Amino acid sequence: MKFKYLFFCIMLISHISYSDDNLLCKAAPLFTAQAVFPDGTIKKFDLKDFIGQKLVLYFYPMDNTPGCTKQAKNFRDNIQKLKDQGITLIGISCDSIKSHKNFQKKYALPYILVSDSRRKRTILKKYKINTFFMSKRRTFLVDACGNIFKKFDHVNIEEQVDEILKAFKKNK
Repeated sequence: MKFKYLFFCIMLISHISYSDDNLLCKAAPLFTAQAVFPDGTIKKFDLKDFIGQKLVLYFYPMDNTPGCTKQAKNFRDNIQKLKDQGITLIGISCDSIKSHKNFQKKYALPYILVSDSRRKRTILKKYKINTFFMSKRRTFLVDACGNIFKKFDHVNIEEQVDEILKAFKKNK
């Protein structure tokens, strides 16, 4: 009985996160981190180098899990729709660079995967989506001026690309 109670408490705590409503209509918090780029190279990623572009920052819990794999493959299969609208996609999780590299290679992911340190989780903290165990699945849309204009707290994986395109079109 105690184990069930402990498990319930851990699950409850893992779903508590900070409010990120105060990020809307503000500049996207800048960060640098190691990343795997579409060509398979590993190098430093600096968000400020991408300001001036329309961006999708999608945070996901973990490489190679069913939901995250489904989301990554959906983005892969629809990447051209985003590119046609001048939108750059960036995936972010706490997985290691090695895990990201394997994930990218296994599923031929044509976008950047940023690795936030499991110990520090500085990017997750800046975007106020850090929970007790892992990140939540959240997506932030950033306009060409570098401001967050939309966030998706509850992601519908199958419809996400269309929702992103509608939001950017509405934000013109």
